[in-house]
Order: sequence, then structure tokens, then C-alpha cells
Amino acid sequence: MRNRKIFRMFLMCITLAACLTVNAGAVGAGDSGRDTSAARASKRFNADIPGNAFFTMDSTFPLDTGETVTIKASYSPSPASVDFGLVAPDGIFYYVTAAGGSVSKTFLIEESGHYTLAIRNNSGAEISASGRVSY
Repeated sequence: MRNRKIFRMFLMCITLAACLTVNAGAVGAGDSGRDTSAARASKRFNADIPGNAFFTMDSTFPLDTGETVTIKASYSPSPASVDFGLVAPDGIFYYVTAAGGSVSKTFLIEESGHYTLAIRNNSGAEISASGRVSY
């Protein structure tokens, strides 16, 4: 009889613990219900870009309004003037000018659609760029 009582108490404790650990959340209209604080995917890139040239990745990535994209890259030679950014669905190039051979920039997406990583070499000499785009 005592073992049954202990077993019942054990089951009640497990049930109570399970009820207390249930997470609940509300999804409002227009909210995808997805946590966009963490990157969903990332892509590595390596490119040799001629002087005064514009480079784009072969693939695009779908993004929703409110998501972020982070570009972390390095390039050489470091004195070169290089713009790293994204080509939006409307064709506009949103960028940041890198300095000192590296860049780390997070972009907030304001328009849903397919985006492309792009690098513009503003110098007259070829550069080598490599890094990661996380979205």
C-alpha cells in the first residue's frame, strides 16, 4: 500500500511539472510566428573581383519584412575601397563601405522578396573577398 501511495505521488509530481513547462504564445495578424532573432541559414562566398567591377552571388535568398541579414567578410588588399551589401527585389543596391580589409554589417529587411549578396570594387585593382552571409 505504501509503494502505491509513493508511486501516485511520483506520477502527480511528473504531471504537475509537465503542466508548468508548457510554453504558450500568441501570433498576431501579419506575424509569421517565426523567431527571426537567429539566422535561418548562411552561405559562404569567395570571389576575385576585378577593379571597378560589381559582383553578385549566383543564388538569391528569400526574406520577409523585419528579418535581418548579416554580412561578415574580409578582403585584400585592405586599402581598396569596397562596398558590401544586398540587391533588393526592386534592384536597389543597399550597401556599407568597408574599411581596413573587413566588414561586419547587419541589414534590416524592409521589403519581402528575394535578395542577392553583392560586392562593388571601387578601386582600380583586383581584390579577393571572402566571408559569410547569414539570414
